[in-house]
Amino acid sequence: MVIHIHPKYIHLKEAIAKIPEGGYEPLRTFCNNRNIVEQIKIGDCAFVVKSYKIPNFANRVIYSFFRRSKAHRAYDNALRILRCGVSTPFPVAYIETKKKGLFHKGYFISEYMEHPTLTDYKNITLSEEESNRFKEDFLNFTIELHEKNILPLDYNAGNIFCHKDESSGRYIFSLTDINRAEFGKFSKYKPMLSFAQMGLPPEKLVDVMTEYSSRRKLDLEASLFLVLFYRIRRRVRKFFKRRLKEVHTRANEGLKTKKQQQ
Repeated sequence: MVIHIHPKYIHLKEAIAKIPEGGYEPLRTFCNNRNIVEQIKIGDCAFVVKSYKIPNFANRVIYSFFRRSKAHRAYDNALRILRCGVSTPFPVAYIETKKKGLFHKGYFISEYMEHPTLTDYKNITLSEEESNRFKEDFLNFTIELHEKNILPLDYNAGNIFCHKDESSGRYIFSLTDINRAEFGKFSKYKPMLSFAQMGLPPEKLVDVMTEYSSRRKLDLEASLFLVLFYRIRRRVRKFFKRRLKEVHTRANEGLKTKKQQQ
């Protein structure tokens, strides 16, 4: 087992090492689907544990010898994003377990950030003035990310925390679920991947892209085309993934039925 703990929390090593064996009591479960995301408490500290799904055999080999695991990348990316002056929950540790000499499962532990996500904000009614300020601040945040050569590839409403700073009146945004973030110089139109994941309705998408393209000196038609292209590509991939899963499930059920009949 590999346990890497930030020096700030090295005094909690014994408790953190118990996480893979379930040595904690979840206070709240945010997600229990492909991955499990839970809020826990160790001593007086509130943390979030993300337990990644056990990968298939090919990825177990890849994570063992050729590539950092998702948990490892989430930890490293968080430190890099913080160094860029962008907000994200502080990384506490990552853990990797092994089975038969190969990578088995990864865990990423971060500080708990007590702010709503953009998904939560969809249920909040804002005045027209406040709504315009919110949109402007979010666009500024997105442009800041891209100008700092940060490209989150899971840039959707559920992965962005938000709160209003009462002293300045500005909305402050923070990134989470960042193991797939990319860093460094990228083509000027590649950030359209970010907008493709936001799920904005067409009329809002045009407004946002008009302002973004103007401020970054991009061709509006090219920007809109790429956002729609990436969005449709995601839908097609999801459709075929779902269909393959259905075919695989039916095939397994057919085999089980055949065995029972025999």
